[in-house]
Amino acid sequence: MLISFSLENWRSFRDRVAFSMVAGRERQHIDRVPRINELKTKVLPIAAIYGGNASGKSNFVDALFFAKRMVIRGFLPGVSIPIEPFRFDADA
Repeated sequence: MLISFSLENWRSFRDRVAFSMVAGRERQHIDRVPRINELKTKVLPIAAIYGGNASGKSNFVDALFFAKRMVIRGFLPGVSIPIEPFRFDADA
């Protein structure tokens, strides 16, 4: 289960951004928000990512897939990790 994900210096994201599935203090529909007792928190059962064209939605999803591949497959020692740094600033 994905509870939170953050990234920085990835394609169109220079600064750190975070995606969190931790529920806020809203009390409406509280019966539909599962609680994880080990973490002492409630998590959202569903989320949506939306925004204008060229706002980074696809790059964010690509970062999620990259993280998934890295966790499942891993990388061999000595092999460079194929990253795509922030594209609009050479110093990043």
